[in-house]
Amino acid sequence: MITVELAVPATVAHEVVIERARALLRPQIVAVNITDGLRGRPALSSIAAAAIITHADLGVEPILQLTARSRPRNGLVADLLGASALGVRNLNCMTGDVPENSTDLYDVDVFALIEMARAFPAGLGMELLGQAEPFCVGAAWSPFADDPAYELERLVRKRAAGAQFVQTQPVFDARALAAAVDRMPAALGDLPIIMGLAPVRSSDHARRLTGIPGIVIPDRLLDLLDGATSEDDAAERYWAYLDGELEWLARNVPLRGCHLMPIGHSKRSMRQQSTFERLYACAIKITGPSAAAAAAN
Repeated sequence: MITVELAVPATVAHEVVIERARALLRPQIVAVNITDGLRGRPALSSIAAAAIITHADLGVEPILQLTARSRPRNGLVADLLGASALGVRNLNCMTGDVPENSTDLYDVDVFALIEMARAFPAGLGMELLGQAEPFCVGAAWSPFADDPAYELERLVRKRAAGAQFVQTQPVFDARALAAAVDRMPAALGDLPIIMGLAPVRSSDHARRLTGIPGIVIPDRLLDLLDGATSEDDAAERYWAYLDGELEWLARNVPLRGCHLMPIGHSKRSMRQQSTFERLYACAIKITGPSAAAAAAN
């Protein structure tokens, strides 16, 4: 499968959310992740945005990113009830970024949030008026974090809490991802992994991306981009590099799909739209019917 991330802006306009979601729709994209307080900045409620997309009937499922950070337990219960009442069925439970200009409350951790979401509604321990459907609950994994063993331990705990799938940070090094998957214990053997993908425009852009926790770009890619004669040349070098990495991954790592992170897409320039098309085209090569047949052989 292919999923895609939609960074929700600070807006109250339904049409803004719908237009940005519609711009990301492609035949093999089955779900749109709605960010929750990305980079700790205030924005439209991810629950509201997911509900807007649900009721717009765009033919794609929203995945609500729900962060434990800065929310009390009762607030998270209210969020789960609200999401269910508004027809949202898919969650990706995360710790969350440190909030800007706001107190950092840490009442419930991500493991307890996953447990609450998976046990919903019966596990709330309260009388509920009306019928509620269970959620499909995912989690995030950062395979290239500074302490990969610690991140793997956290992933084991997320799985034990009830996570049904995992989406990763953007992957720029196929063999490093394969090594991280090889280190997974048996308890994670059947956990579906949806690999993150993101565009890179230049060597400067690549180095800025490494400032985001969990993103690692190998020296061989930086060297390749450093040799570019222009930004267009750098972009073409990156797409060729990504194609090669994905072809290797399709043969060697049992992935269940790609999660596209079209950084900057919400700015809506033609270049960014073209970048998203290229990202989608790369993902299609390892998730489409022909890719599945090749893997089976």
